[in-house]
Amino acid sequence: MIDSKEKYKSLLKNEIESYLLFRASQGHDARKEENFFVSLDKYISANLHSPITGNISPELVEGWIESLPKSLSTNTINLYISHFKQFARYLNSKGYSVFLPERSLPDMTYIPYIFSADEQRCLIRAADKRVETTRPSIRHNSACFSVLLRMLVGCGFRINELLNLKTSEVDLDNGIITVKNAKGSKDRIVPVHETLLDTLHIFMKSGIPQQDGYFFTSYKGKKLSYSWARDNFNFCIADIGIVKPVLKAHARNICIHCLRHSYAVSVFQKFDQDNKDLYSEAPIISTYLGHKNIYGTEMYLHMTASNNSDVIRKMETYNKGLFPEVSL
Repeated sequence: MIDSKEKYKSLLKNEIESYLLFRASQGHDARKEENFFVSLDKYISANLHSPITGNISPELVEGWIESLPKSLSTNTINLYISHFKQFARYLNSKGYSVFLPERSLPDMTYIPYIFSADEQRCLIRAADKRVETTRPSIRHNSACFSVLLRMLVGCGFRINELLNLKTSEVDLDNGIITVKNAKGSKDRIVPVHETLLDTLHIFMKSGIPQQDGYFFTSYKGKKLSYSWARDNFNFCIADIGIVKPVLKAHARNICIHCLRHSYAVSVFQKFDQDNKDLYSEAPIISTYLGHKNIYGTEMYLHMTASNNSDVIRKMETYNKGLFPEVSL
């Protein structure tokens, strides 16, 4: 990491250095925030020339956000904003008056790839074939991915929920998995279908899950990474003939998280086919997936509107009854 004294040159240089020292004292890795502070420092250097008297205006903050590269995803911009808000709160505690910006709206133009049931079966077969054909030294890791893929397809987990899963959180006797500290710092219980339980029983007997550690580990006993899961997923989709489209830099492409979208969409399609009452069923699937509210679940349907127009119409009818109309 480059010395901050060489890196930061704006009128907020001292405050940035002080904040980074404060963060380091709390055990945070400042390298994760370097790009943010370099961007902020450069913008302030170019646009703030008079001494700071304790006030950092909304115009300056919003100007910096507007200056961020257009190639950045909404998630990355929101990450920058989150870093700034932490920095701003630190400055406010020191007597400054700093404007706190709002997060950007999510990019609703993104349409995830929805895997059909046949494609999901093909993916699982591709993962199983990888177990059989890879060299012995990495066969252990391939076996982990084969099981992990079944859990993604069958339960709609977030990938990090499985990578962080501990063996003690898998209760095969009762057929449930406890997800600890998931998105939004929430815990939840996920029931598992009996067909998946059979696979998990076999996996448990393999000796791979560590009794007092992670459920999925490398052959060296280490926690497996997101890049490992991503690379295995990419290998499998290529193996079954799915080609990723060429998109602009940083744009979201077909990724492992699409399996979660696919799960949610398939559940709502099944509700529709079985003529289930969305009033009673929708909150259940929302809780099962670990969404903050029903609107997080409905988002999956809107992103695949061409295939789910009837279900969306029913969901919108259901949502109208959630809140009373307000007369203006």
